[in-house]
Amino acid sequence: MDYTSKIKKLLNSRQFKELEDIRTAIAQKMEESLYRHSIQTMDFAVMLAFKHYPDIYSDKDFLYKVCISALLHDYGKILEKQDLLDIVSRNIKGLSYFEKTCYACLHGYAAPFLIKRDFGINDKDIYNAISRHTTGSCNMSILDRIVYISDKLEAGRNYNNIEHLRKLSLINPDLCLLEVYKSNIIYVISKNCALHPDTSRIWNYICGGYKNVT
Repeated sequence: MDYTSKIKKLLNSRQFKELEDIRTAIAQKMEESLYRHSIQTMDFAVMLAFKHYPDIYSDKDFLYKVCISALLHDYGKILEKQDLLDIVSRNIKGLSYFEKTCYACLHGYAAPFLIKRDFGINDKDIYNAISRHTTGSCNMSILDRIVYISDKLEAGRNYNNIEHLRKLSLINPDLCLLEVYKSNIIYVISKNCALHPDTSRIWNYICGGYKNVT
């Protein structure tokens, strides 16, 4: 479903223009499949925001952050691996050796620098949501959770159990986060890829909130 009409009604004119300018820019920079994924992730994220964020009709800033974070979560993928490595090594502080050398995560870590450089976006909440959309984090905000879930469940995704997860996202987004995170761990392991060293800690933290869920 395309939420453009709803977004246009709720965002102020400046916010909507910025969103449309970014949409136009990334359409020229991204491969078609990546652009489509970005749009579909934004659509799913906006749907979740309308469904679960009670102040969505009055909090234009939150809706704006949802749109921008989801639309630009994979912006770092416009660059080749070496370019990402160079940007991360020069501009992103505090990353571990694993984070600096894990290509699957690099686009998320590099994105805050890139979107500030290319679009002038300077917002910590947006930076966090984009940086955390691959590995997750302890104490994920509502925005972080929406972007993480939407990236994995947008309309273009197709894998076992995804329809159940989509339905669950509309009923219980917190439990959905748990199930999506579990699914992602299984996927990474099935590809014989290394897990982020913090995966166990994040998983245990997410599980801790659902001890009574059956």
